[in-house]
Amino acid sequence: MKIRVSDIKVKNRIRKDLGDLHGLKSSIQNLGLLHPIIIDLDNKLVSGERRLECVKLLGWEYVDVRIVDVRSKKERVLIEAEENNVRLPFTPEEQERAQKLLRRYSHTGILGRLIAWLLDLWEWIWSWLFKN
Repeated sequence: MKIRVSDIKVKNRIRKDLGDLHGLKSSIQNLGLLHPIIIDLDNKLVSGERRLECVKLLGWEYVDVRIVDVRSKKERVLIEAEENNVRLPFTPEEQERAQKLLRRYSHTGILGRLIAWLLDLWEWIWSWLFKN
């Protein structure tokens, strides 16, 4: 569901410092909003203040939201805390793999796509052989 950015009310947040928004703003600008902002039935922000600030900086008039029925102040705090704490960042090895795959899939020509497909096929065969 989309609502006007200006209709979202921000009150009593745990996080006081939004930190550097440059990377998140660039991500939203390039890929769109991957995770909707969470609001309650009264349009009060539950989680996603950094995302909200970025879409404001980008000049968005409307934003995707998910509405939750927050029944208590405790539940509101729990949701905000959970969204910010229960995340598992990539390990250095996973980050390296992501960069490798991004390089692989960045080639646009037919030859680059063929090489990427062959490398994917090789990895699939290798994992199949050694996991079974």
